[in-house]
Amino acid sequence: MRFTQAVFFLLFLAQTYAQELQKIGHLAYDPVSLAGCWHYVDSTGGEWALVGTSAGLSLVSLNDPTQPAERFAVPGIQNNWREVKTWAGFAYVGSEAYNSGITIVDLRELPDTVYYKTWYGDSTNVVIKSHALQAENGYLYLFGGLGLQNGAFIADLADPWNPVIVGVYPIEYVHDGFVRGDTLWTSEIYKGRFGVVDITDRTSPVLLATQPTPGAFNHNSGLNDAGNVLFTTDEVANAPLAAFDVSDLENITLLDTYKPTRKPTGEVHNVRVIRDFLVNPSYRGQLTIVDATQPDNMVEIGWDSLGTSLVWDADPYLPSGIIFATAKKEGLFVYKKPDYRPACRVQGQVTDAQSGALLSNAKVFLTGTWHADTTMADGIYRTGVAAPGEYQLFVTRDGYESAAVASVNLLPGVTVSLDIQLQPLASSAITAANEARSMTFSPVPFSNYLRVDNLCDGCTIELFDMNGRTVGSGNGTLISSLGHCPAGTYHLIVRKSGVPVLEKAVLKSE
Repeated sequence: MRFTQAVFFLLFLAQTYAQELQKIGHLAYDPVSLAGCWHYVDSTGGEWALVGTSAGLSLVSLNDPTQPAERFAVPGIQNNWREVKTWAGFAYVGSEAYNSGITIVDLRELPDTVYYKTWYGDSTNVVIKSHALQAENGYLYLFGGLGLQNGAFIADLADPWNPVIVGVYPIEYVHDGFVRGDTLWTSEIYKGRFGVVDITDRTSPVLLATQPTPGAFNHNSGLNDAGNVLFTTDEVANAPLAAFDVSDLENITLLDTYKPTRKPTGEVHNVRVIRDFLVNPSYRGQLTIVDATQPDNMVEIGWDSLGTSLVWDADPYLPSGIIFATAKKEGLFVYKKPDYRPACRVQGQVTDAQSGALLSNAKVFLTGTWHADTTMADGIYRTGVAAPGEYQLFVTRDGYESAAVASVNLLPGVTVSLDIQLQPLASSAITAANEARSMTFSPVPFSNYLRVDNLCDGCTIELFDMNGRTVGSGNGTLISSLGHCPAGTYHLIVRKSGVPVLEKAVLKSE
């Protein structure tokens, strides 16, 4: 059906977003900046945040998570990049500072004291610096540093205080890596891909497969619990987090992509997988949680803003379930254990109402929310929301009348199947619509204003909220004074001689 102003007034939906994550504690570090972080539990059950800073390693007690307190500081060479991981009561701290080696911190006597030293590898494999590291199953993996022969060092931690390098993976520069069992998943950032490496024999790693990532700048990755889905990030503005089916290394398949809903240009920096949920520290000050129980339909269920700087890392792995996150400039934030609730999903197929042809490039929106999808060649859309309720679908595609489906009841953990048929536009309407499609809209998402360039002669523009109320209009190229409008989905209608020739769903940022 034609989605006109009359329909707007018949359809009501409150703005519905993912749960706001609940901050319960904060520790400022200014002017020191923050980088990576990891968790630790001492012999008394005390919980700690190990925080990489530009000045070294900060050990923060979280026994009272509402009052995080730095108890120890291990100095390091000044550098904005610092990562930390743990194994068997020891922390391993890497930095891109020249000649920083690896700082090894003995945590076994916490909460009373810590001991530390710097390790530089051996005379054959000198560890001058590193970008990232992992400690898993009795081995330390070092990535992305001078002296690492492009790829990775593998060190035996039989004596955690005195690692012994036993293997080198030299094929490509490895920015970061994820290790589980006898497989190393490499993030080969400058090749724009991830690699799958057999490390059954740590002395002689073997490359099994590679796969390009959507942003062609793979920064990090993580596996789901079943080990059949790999989630990847690309450190490029507006690049998505991706889910790949890796159950068959000869047929690695992209399942879905995700961007933070409210600031999609702020890409996920490090994906942290807990069960089948993703905790995502991201650019532009964001921390999100995604339900990935259906990895072909990832749905954001939690969001918060920590400020404006990069949220470098986050850790959801402490026994208490609290999450802590490092914002580069704003400090350490502690969150109450979130509700990892299943998302409410809807999916279906979009077809031509007359011919039955499958329609690609159809935009499907859950109105009043940030959630949407675009159909591919198979005509299938998949989307969802965090909160249950009655929702409305809005579907638009070039050459077709837009459609609205009201009163779609969405429930947690339930996927509703809903196919959509679109009516082709008449030839005269297509001609007018083609003229209107030369227009461009900016910024996307819009904030205080929405600019329309190349407005067709004799056309007017009108912007509606989801209650059918006009929030802006004009016959010029600018709709201004939109700062008071809440974030969410809006509908823009372009009319020529009073007849709608273009209808477009647009997003407003905070």
